[in-house]
Amino acid sequence: MDGCGRHIDHLRLSLTERCNLACQYCSAGHDATSCRIDADFAIALVRWLSSRHAVRHVRLTGGEPLLHPEVTEIVGALSSLGPLDEITLTTNGQALTARASRLRQAGLTRINISLDTLRPDRFARLTRGGELARTLRGIEAAIAAELNPVRLNVVVQRGVNDDELGDLASWGLERGCTVRFLEVMPIGPMIETIRSQLVPAAEVLGRLSESFALTPVSAPPGQPATDFAAVGLRGGPSGRIGVIASSTRPFCSRCRRLRITARGEILSCLFDTGGSSLAAAWDGQELDEDAADRMLQAAVMAKPHLGHRSQRKQMISIGG
Repeated sequence: MDGCGRHIDHLRLSLTERCNLACQYCSAGHDATSCRIDADFAIALVRWLSSRHAVRHVRLTGGEPLLHPEVTEIVGALSSLGPLDEITLTTNGQALTARASRLRQAGLTRINISLDTLRPDRFARLTRGGELARTLRGIEAAIAAELNPVRLNVVVQRGVNDDELGDLASWGLERGCTVRFLEVMPIGPMIETIRSQLVPAAEVLGRLSESFALTPVSAPPGQPATDFAAVGLRGGPSGRIGVIASSTRPFCSRCRRLRITARGEILSCLFDTGGSSLAAAWDGQELDEDAADRMLQAAVMAKPHLGHRSQRKQMISIGG
């Protein structure tokens, strides 16, 4: 429990700072870091947090977590721990086609895949060189592997992809995916452009309402998204649509997350500017859980009531 009475039971664990894309809201585009977390260290951290501190939800992030050479083994080890309710992963999908089935067999519960456009030229520009077809094949592979519900994350940017909201929603719903639209956040490269590129959630919902009848649905504790049952108008597809309004409707009051970066730094908030390094409690084979407990306590009690709303670090290094 943190100082604001929030029950912290969600962990976002970054496996690597590497990525095979360089999306404009995540990276400045010139990073050459190859930092990744030691697999045994990652497993020990989750074992400690789940057994001693009742963390029940783990999301593997990056960078691009599929670039960690032991990602499948990490998922398998986490699934054998027992106490976890879910193990999820966020990916850009570029390397997913060959891995989706193995990840499901290893114990991955479900998956989030970034998809900001359905236009190949625009995808290449937004991601600085990515191939849309590879991500689309990854999505289809995740669906076939029954990593359900497959969630598609769309970061909405004015003048960039905000003319595709209805198309993206329809494409995902036709395949049984949940489609979520995210506001851009004042982090890294977006600090300078957020005023011109932010599309408020209210406007996103207004545009989606032109194609879908939207009815709010209840969400589990700790979920940042506001979800809607979407019924397609004029014979369109139906399913689940969500918005994550991090900038215009901060959800700090219901945040139940803790973050650990690929460098082992523990962060209580996406807007943290620094934190203790849990690597100091790791000797390469064993985690000093008492020392880790002290760092955890300090981080959790420092978790702010409201994030500072500005972060100079890039998203790729924080763990997304």
